[in-house]
Amino acid sequence: MYESIKPLKLNVISDIHYYSKETGVTGKGFEKENAKTPNDLLNCEEILTSLMNQLAEDESEIVLVSGDVTTMAEREAHEGVIKLLRSLKERGKRVYVITATHDYHDGDVTRRYNGDEAETVPAVKRDELWDMYYEFGPEEAIAVHRESMSYVVQLCDGYRLFALNDDSNRKNGAGFSDECFEWITEQIKDAEKNGQFIIPMTHHPMLSPSPFYTIIGGGNLMKDADQRIDQFTEMGLHYMFTGHTHMQDISYKVTENGKVFYDITTAAAVGYPANFRQVTFLPAEGKIDVNTVDVNCDINGRKLQDHLEDKFFGMIRRVIDAAGKDIPELARLATAFSVKEKLIYKIGWIIKPFAKILSKLKIGTVAKLVKKESGLKKSDYAHIKDEKVVDFIVSLVRNLYGGDSPYSPDTAEYKITMGILAVIDSILKLFGIKISSILKGATSVQSLVEPLLYNPGICDAKAVLNLYGNLPPKEGPKSNFIKSNKGLGVVVGLALTVIIFLPIILLLLLGGFTVNQIKYGKKMK
Repeated sequence: MYESIKPLKLNVISDIHYYSKETGVTGKGFEKENAKTPNDLLNCEEILTSLMNQLAEDESEIVLVSGDVTTMAEREAHEGVIKLLRSLKERGKRVYVITATHDYHDGDVTRRYNGDEAETVPAVKRDELWDMYYEFGPEEAIAVHRESMSYVVQLCDGYRLFALNDDSNRKNGAGFSDECFEWITEQIKDAEKNGQFIIPMTHHPMLSPSPFYTIIGGGNLMKDADQRIDQFTEMGLHYMFTGHTHMQDISYKVTENGKVFYDITTAAAVGYPANFRQVTFLPAEGKIDVNTVDVNCDINGRKLQDHLEDKFFGMIRRVIDAAGKDIPELARLATAFSVKEKLIYKIGWIIKPFAKILSKLKIGTVAKLVKKESGLKKSDYAHIKDEKVVDFIVSLVRNLYGGDSPYSPDTAEYKITMGILAVIDSILKLFGIKISSILKGATSVQSLVEPLLYNPGICDAKAVLNLYGNLPPKEGPKSNFIKSNKGLGVVVGLALTVIIFLPIILLLLLGGFTVNQIKYGKKMK
C-alpha cells in the first residue's frame, strides 16, 4: 500500500515547559517551586534556546511538539515559547504543536513569585490556545475537530500528521470523547482511502512506561487507552508519539487479535534526561527508525544532563540524608514535595531510625541476607559491596526516567535486588496477597521493580519498529525471577522479636514521642 512513499525524517520534542523569568526567579517562593520539580525553571530559557538552535541546524525540516509547552500557563510563558517556536519557523522549519493540561488554567489565574511570596497573575484559558498557536499547525489543517483542538495536516506527498489533543475525554480525564473519536475514525479511513501514511501524536501515554509508573502516575495515563488501542490497531494504526511522563520510553502491547501497538514517549526537554527524538519513517518497509538525541547545552560549565541529574536525584539523596539526621532540615525539604512541615515534625522521629539505617546500609550487607536466593559468592559482588543502597535506589529511579536499565540478569545488582524482592514476594504469598489485584500489569513485586533494573524488551533510546509484523528481537539474557521460601521464617522471626522485646519497644516509643513533643511541640501547631 505504501510502496511508492519515500522515507521522511523529522524531530519530536515534548514537555518543553517554558518558564518565563518575568514570572520570578528569586526568593524563597521560587526556590521552593524550582526544588519540587525535576525541570530547571531557572535556566529554562537558556536550555530551550539551545534546543531550538540544535533543531534549526538539523537536516530534518519538520518538528513536532507533543504538549505541555509551558509550566504554569502564565501569559508571559506563552509569549516566550511562541517567540522561540517562531524563531524555528524563521530558519526554515515547519513546527506543529498540540497543547496540554499545563498550558491553561480556566480559573483565570496562575501564580508568579515576588520575593518570598507567590502572588496571582492572569492565566491563559483553554479556549484561547487555538488562536494563540494557530500558526503552528492549525492554519495548514485539511481537517479540524475544533472542540478538542485536534487537526490533520498533509505534511507532504504520502504523509498526514494527526495532531490529537487529548486533554479531556469529557468523562473522567485525558483521552478522546466519543464524538472526537468518531472524527478520528473518519480521518483514518480517509487517509487509508487516499494511500496516506499516518503520523499520530498526542500528549498522554496510552501505555504505562513501567509497572512502577502505575504507582506514581497511573492516574495520568490516557483513560480508555486499552479500548482505543484495540480500535486503532483494527483500523491499521499501530503507534503513537506521546509525552507527559518526562520519561524516554518505548512500550508496546500485542492485542488479543495479535496486532502490535507502540507507545513512543519523548522525555521532557528541560528535565532529566533532556532528550528529543529523531525519527525516520519507512512506509514501504512498514518500519519506523527511532533515535534519541541529547539536548546540547552547558549550565555553569557542566553538561546539561549532568546538571539535571544532580538537581533531580541529588534532591532525593538530600531528603533521605536529612530524614536520618536532621528533622528540621527534612521538614524544610519536604515542603518542596507539598508535604507540610508540621506533619514532618509529628512523624519525623518515627522515620529517623529507619532512614539512618537506610542511609548507611551497603549492598554487601543486603547480599549476605539473600545469599541463597541470589546464588552469589562474596567474590561475585566484591566490586559493589561498599556501595550504598541509597545510591543504588537513586540509580533505579534514574533508569525509570532515562530508559534502558543496565542491570541485566547476569549482573550482581540484578541478582541481589531480585533476591530481596523474592523474599518480599514469599511474605505476600504467605498472607495470600496478590500484587496483581492491587497494581495492573504487575504479577509480583519482582515484576514491578525489574523494569527499573533491566529492559528485556525494545530499546528505549534506539529502535527500528516493525509496524505490521514481528516485534524487534529481544537482546541480552532473559529475565530471571527468583523463588524464596523465607517468608514464613521472616514473619515468625519478626513476630517473636516484637513479643520478646515488646516492653522495650513500648518504652522506646513512649520516650521518642515525649522527646519529640518537647523539642518540636510548638512547630506542630
